[in-house]
Amino acid sequence: MDQSAAVLPLQTPKDVSIEDIEQELNKIWSSKGESVAARAATFTLVVYESLDDALLLPSPTVEAIATQNPCRVIDLRAKREGSPDDAIEAQVAAYCPVTREQRSSLVCCEYITLKAPESAFVRACSTVASLLIPNLPTFLWWQGDLDLNSLLFQKLVALSNRVIVDSRGFVNPEEDLQEIHLLVGEGRHCGDLNWRRLLPWQELTAQAFDPPDRRESLYLVDRVNLDYKAGNPCQAFLFLGWLAGRLGWTPTERVQAQEHDYQIDRIRLQTQRGGEVMAELAAVPLASEISQPGDLIGLRLTSSNQEADACTVLCSEITGCMRMEAMGGAQRCVVRQVAPLEQDSLDTLLAAELQRLGPDYLYEETLGVVDQMLKLGKS
Repeated sequence: MDQSAAVLPLQTPKDVSIEDIEQELNKIWSSKGESVAARAATFTLVVYESLDDALLLPSPTVEAIATQNPCRVIDLRAKREGSPDDAIEAQVAAYCPVTREQRSSLVCCEYITLKAPESAFVRACSTVASLLIPNLPTFLWWQGDLDLNSLLFQKLVALSNRVIVDSRGFVNPEEDLQEIHLLVGEGRHCGDLNWRRLLPWQELTAQAFDPPDRRESLYLVDRVNLDYKAGNPCQAFLFLGWLAGRLGWTPTERVQAQEHDYQIDRIRLQTQRGGEVMAELAAVPLASEISQPGDLIGLRLTSSNQEADACTVLCSEITGCMRMEAMGGAQRCVVRQVAPLEQDSLDTLLAAELQRLGPDYLYEETLGVVDQMLKLGKS
């Protein structure tokens, strides 16, 4: 995102009747004139937020999208069921990024906010459909509880070309990952902001085995230790699913245990060469307010083959490598610290997802492996 861009309200939020939304938007543009602000769009973004008492103002995340993409945002904000007034409240606005280089003509983003109980949105889905810009992609950013049986979710998915979630916020992480896998199996294109947060870990893991004398040792790895901040195991499962998918490992057994303060997941995998890999995912209780629940904090890859040059330790810059290095072993290890994405703010991650319309094959492959892990028996 252009940090020098400020967002100017071409029209501050204005209450309108739901039938007059398009008419009011037309008035905004006609009142300003094309010489001042250009009406253009590259997609429609439908946002669903389960917020009881949200202000009818654009969130900083969605507002920031206007600085990169001319678009129409339809923000559905769900009130609590049983509210005294279940009528749909509507507001319209327009926001324009202003930079030093571009002051005379603005390309702006239309912003439509609808507030109602979920049941009212279900009844009004035809209205939402009528507000989508024809012949342009529609993205659904779903921020509520993930439930494939939700009638509203089903209707909004049917209107969309791509569904975006953030598994960092999943209420039921394991079940919700499986729900996303089912959605992909139905032919829906999906994206996950939390998947993008794993990029530095994936890149450093790959780089550790780039030297020609280490490449073969990657296939001799038979022990994986993954530490993550307790609270949400999605990143840990996604990373292990990615690694297993790339190396052709098949999950065969899963055992859960509580050891001292750590919740442990032990997953056994079969390699294509007939060997076994034992992976241990440890939920580590941390008081740090810097990292978020579920963030990866440590990775250790090792081999029982003492001749293999496989030992690799990655750790978060925030927590350091002490626990992973303390696991010991005779092998010399490559040790690297992982810095978070330079631009890992929610709006930047969302903007990146909005650049992809088709399937993310690597993410889909990973979800398939994760689904196999989660289906294994627990004890």
